[in-house]
Amino acid sequence: MKRAPLLLAAAALCLYWWMATSVSDLQCTTGDEIAHLTAGYSYWTTDDYRLQPENGNLPQRWAALPLLGRGLKFPTLDQDAWRISDVWDLGFQWFYDCGNDLASMLRAGRRMIALFGVATELLVFLWARRLHGDRGALLAVGLFAFCPTMLANGALITSDMAAACMFLVAVTAFWAMAHRLTLLRLAAFGAALGLLCVAKFSAPLVAPMCALLFAVRVAGRPTLEAGWPHRSLIAGRLRVALHLIGATLAACALAVAVIWASYGFKYPMYRHFEPNRVRSLVGWDVLEDQGGPPVAVFRFVRAHQLLPESYIYGFAHTYRFSRYRKAFLNGEYRSTGWVQFFPYTTAVKTPLALFGLIGLAGLGAAARRRSAAEWGARLYAWSPLLSLFAVYWAFSLTSGLNIGHRHIIPIYPVLFVMAAGAAAWVGGPPRWAGACVAALAAWFAAESVWIRPHYLAYFNELVGPRDAWRHVVDSSLDWGQDLPSVKAWLDVNPPTGPVFISYFGSGDIVHYGIKATRVGDANFDIRPRRAPAVLTGGTWIISVTQFQQVYTEARGPWDRAKEARYRQLLARVVELEDTHGKMTYQEGVTFEEYQFARLCHYLRSKRPAAEVAYTFLIFRLTDAEVMRALLEPVNIP
Repeated sequence: MKRAPLLLAAAALCLYWWMATSVSDLQCTTGDEIAHLTAGYSYWTTDDYRLQPENGNLPQRWAALPLLGRGLKFPTLDQDAWRISDVWDLGFQWFYDCGNDLASMLRAGRRMIALFGVATELLVFLWARRLHGDRGALLAVGLFAFCPTMLANGALITSDMAAACMFLVAVTAFWAMAHRLTLLRLAAFGAALGLLCVAKFSAPLVAPMCALLFAVRVAGRPTLEAGWPHRSLIAGRLRVALHLIGATLAACALAVAVIWASYGFKYPMYRHFEPNRVRSLVGWDVLEDQGGPPVAVFRFVRAHQLLPESYIYGFAHTYRFSRYRKAFLNGEYRSTGWVQFFPYTTAVKTPLALFGLIGLAGLGAAARRRSAAEWGARLYAWSPLLSLFAVYWAFSLTSGLNIGHRHIIPIYPVLFVMAAGAAAWVGGPPRWAGACVAALAAWFAAESVWIRPHYLAYFNELVGPRDAWRHVVDSSLDWGQDLPSVKAWLDVNPPTGPVFISYFGSGDIVHYGIKATRVGDANFDIRPRRAPAVLTGGTWIISVTQFQQVYTEARGPWDRAKEARYRQLLARVVELEDTHGKMTYQEGVTFEEYQFARLCHYLRSKRPAAEVAYTFLIFRLTDAEVMRALLEPVNIP
């Protein structure tokens, strides 16, 4: 094995890790990070698994590992938030109210998650080297290292990169076991399968992936080399199939052991259970209210304690809430998703150069003269990657969970290996083809350097990051990461009047030094607040997800039904003022959401005074403009 390619690959691995993690201090807590890190830390320190069981035990534990022994202050467990498993309330206390060094906590956890990215990149190198040689392998790791999607999600404390890594590890391990059956390879596949199961609850997709590989393996080769229990050659497709089935069942048993180990080999979710006081944030009755075969399976597994209670709960929670999630795409609002969501986000959030390289790789493959047997052998070698790509892509097309492009990350390693085939043009005729490969690779890297440090906001030339909020929001663009950028903008452009902010995310504006009144975002604000807020002119800072009204009661474009509801709420406010009555908090929140939605409808005809980090729109409004937006008749199509 040549040393130079290995050294260059190692440099690419280090470069990826540095680029992904070095932007940590420029980002605040994003989306689910507060829940993941809090839960992981609680698993280690309390041996209790009540917090956030639906998001993968492995990445949560892994991210929290470097925080152990630091003497961090954790919220008291003698409170309702702990008793009802409210990870958001506890996490908010731990992150912002206990006096811990939040930047250091995030930095440490993100560096750990980035190691999953490094491991995935290493596997991409090995696959590309096997299929395309050294040049192709180096091109593949270079693409991985500079890919904005890999950089954006590779160093966030979530389960997405861990899942991408473990899916690739699992199919690779199964394929290795299917060609040489040894105790070590069986154990590797079982461990990979178990770790995938505790990385993310999309793990069952590995079953059809391996089923496809099983069929290809048995049909493709009638013999199997075995190294356990003794060295032998298994001949005959039926015997090969039976041995692989037996090995797979043994690996599944090992995977179950890995799952139990992840929960300390204990069934109860709670270390100490107090009837009528301790419960989950969402009860089992809610998780089972829709019925169906999966619910029957959950009940059976729970009744017989076949898996840890927290794991069963996490699976049931994921099943219950992944089918219906509010989402936005190109002006439409749905709760059941779109078939075109992931094809669209992949088309606009992937550098166009990658598609060009894949095209050149395909052209190069087509130009080579191969016999039917050679093509068959080539496809056989590609089977693990193609099965992962096909199954995961098919599942994604039917998924109702369209809240972020990040959920399609497991297909990207396959794309990089596909593109690596373009390296075959380098150094050979025709020269223009090699020049195109070099130009496309440079363009790909330049896109990444240009968008840094706002990797999550990357969109290619088909959309561009500046107008991306008109097409998709949420974790495809705005996951609440840019409060530090807002603070920097306010420092340079100090406001002269009131400041209002509507923020989507888990960051705390107080912690980041932003003095503003929060409006229309009660769903994401744990601090006590007055509702409804008194709205006036001033500087208005609006997260693009909030501007699109995805998660409020007034979601979607302003229409006659919303106007009627708003007028009803407004009349209620006037009535209470006349009688010196007082709105309930929930009434106040609802009225505030409608007020804010009507204001956003008015602002759609105005150009923002500024845009911050592609995720915040800033408007400067007078009192008269705010009153006009809230009270004057509006044109409704």
